[in-house]
Amino acid sequence: MDRAASVTILILLLCAVTAQGIPILGAQGRCRCIRTTSVSIPRILMQRLEYIPPRSQCETTEIIITLKNKRRVCVDPDAKWLQAFINEIRKS
Repeated sequence: MDRAASVTILILLLCAVTAQGIPILGAQGRCRCIRTTSVSIPRILMQRLEYIPPRSQCETTEIIITLKNKRRVCVDPDAKWLQAFINEIRKS
């Protein structure tokens, strides 16, 4: 192999290694919740509760509540009111 081909292959390999850690646009990646709240949300305003366990892109547990007005709120998974709410749901 000549020198130019070797350098080209080396550069391509370095680019491939570097690009592995870059997230793909439009793909699910990183944490969805930048900030969380521990403020109690009335049940009557809730439409949906989404539990997202830790994963490779985000090492924290995320809980997202969608309200009836379509607004999404990230809730602290350790909030006492949320733990009581989840326990209540499990019992019923």
